[in-house]
Amino acid sequence: MKLQTLIEYCLLIFFSGIYFAFLGFQSNGITFIVGVIFIYIVITLSTKRILPRYGIVDKKTSILLSVSSILGTIFITMFILTILAT
Repeated sequence: MKLQTLIEYCLLIFFSGIYFAFLGFQSNGITFIVGVIFIYIVITLSTKRILPRYGIVDKKTSILLSVSSILGTIFITMFILTILAT
């Protein structure tokens, strides 16, 4: 997996988790869809602008690093939401 794709996935998991938690799945259909599309567009554009500055666009990562990064992102998102809820 490319590092750019991994970073996009992790950011998408984090920000959509925060968005879903604060939204509480109580919005109308179009508001929910527009919010998710907006999050995806912002993350994609920001990673495509920021990562080429560091020269790590085409760097490949191992499966172990990819899985652990995604699981870590899920853990951090749930940890932050738990702290905010209590």
